[in-house]
Amino acid sequence: MKIKHGLIPALLLLSAQAMAAPDPLIKVEASNSVHPAGTHFVNVIVTALDDSVTIKNIDVNRGNCRIDNQKYLYSSNKETILPAALHYGQSVSVNFYNNCVASEVVVTTDKGAWRYTYH
Repeated sequence: MKIKHGLIPALLLLSAQAMAAPDPLIKVEASNSVHPAGTHFVNVIVTALDDSVTIKNIDVNRGNCRIDNQKYLYSSNKETILPAALHYGQSVSVNFYNNCVASEVVVTTDKGAWRYTYH
């Protein structure tokens, strides 16, 4: 009987650890800026905290901010910034326009999605 009493707390502890949310695989920084023309824009920097993660999409303010996903400005080359395959410590930076200030950023990766809110 003593084995059963010791086994139950151990199983509960293991199941609680299994249900805990995994550590984020990315770090997200959003900075609000003002363009010299007077309009607001947001710069989002996503840094990988995992050995390998692919950033599929970044959404600011539920899609109300327009993403500047073109890698080369004013070029006929249509290469995009996203999706971006990152290794630990590497970052990708994307600007968002439409006179916006970041309230919510959602980053979708090949390993899940993370939502960050700013007040």
